[in-house]
Amino acid sequence: MKKILFIAFLSLCNLAFSQSKGTVTGTLTDKEMDGEPLPFANVFIKGTTIGGTTDFDGKYTFEVPAGNQIIVFSFVGYQTIEKQIVIKANETIVVDQLLGANEGVSLDEVKINVAVSREKESALLLEQKKASVIKESIGAQELAKKGVSDASVATTKIAGVTRSDASGDIYVRGLGDRYLSTNMNGLPIPSDNVDRKNINLNLFSTNIIQNVGISKTYVSSKYADEASGNVDVASKEYTKNMFSLSINGGSNSNLLDYGGDFRQTLISDDITFGFHEKNTPL
Repeated sequence: MKKILFIAFLSLCNLAFSQSKGTVTGTLTDKEMDGEPLPFANVFIKGTTIGGTTDFDGKYTFEVPAGNQIIVFSFVGYQTIEKQIVIKANETIVVDQLLGANEGVSLDEVKINVAVSREKESALLLEQKKASVIKESIGAQELAKKGVSDASVATTKIAGVTRSDASGDIYVRGLGDRYLSTNMNGLPIPSDNVDRKNINLNLFSTNIIQNVGISKTYVSSKYADEASGNVDVASKEYTKNMFSLSINGGSNSNLLDYGGDFRQTLISDDITFGFHEKNTPL
C-alpha cells in the first residue's frame, strides 16, 4: 500500500511540474551567409543546463520552466546574443535570431613571396628534384669557380655534353646542332646563322647568366623539333640596387697659348636684342 501511495505522489508531482513549463522554439540564421540556416549552434537558458543545439535547418525546441528567463545564442567565432523572455506554463513562444561574426575575427588573405637564388647549386638541385623532366643545371657561382667565360663552355660542365672547338657546336648524347633546341628564360630564341639551327652560345657571357640547364629527355611539353635535348639559358634579374661612380676630365692643347678672356668675333659686341648694329665684315 505504501508503494502505491509513493508512486501516486511522484506522478502528481511530475504532473504539477510539467504543467509549470513552457516551450521555446525558433530558428537561427547566419548573417555572414545572407540569412542561411545556422546548424549546430548553441541555445540554452542562462544559469541552467537547459538547452541544446540547432539542427541542419537551424531550428531548436526545448522546454523551459515558467517565468522570466534569459536565453543565450552562441556559435564559435560568432557574437553571443542574450535575450530576456517570459515563459508561461503550457505555452509555446517563438524566438528567432540572426547571428553574425565577432569584430576582428575575420582574417585577410596573407600572401608571402619568397625569392630563391637560382645561382646556388643547392637551389638548382632542389628544383631538379621537383621537376618532372630530367634536367641538369649549373649556376653562376659554380661557373665562376670553374673559370667559365660563356654559356657555350658552361654546357660542357654537364655530364653527357660535349663541344666542338672548331665549330662551337654543342653535342648532347652525341647528337649535334640540328637535334637541339635553345631557349632563353624558357622562350625559344632564333639562330644568328642561317646555316645553323641554334644560336651561338658564345654570345652569352657568364656575367649575365644566372644558370644554364640542359634537358636530356623528350617530353610532350617541349617542342617537337628536338631529339637530343634542350638548352635553357636563364639570365640574371635586373635590379636597381647598384651604385656607380665615374669622374671625367680633359684638356684642349689648342688653347694653351691663349690667355685672358675668351676670343670673340668682331661682331659679338654690337648685338642689341638679337640684332646687329653694323654689317657683318667679310
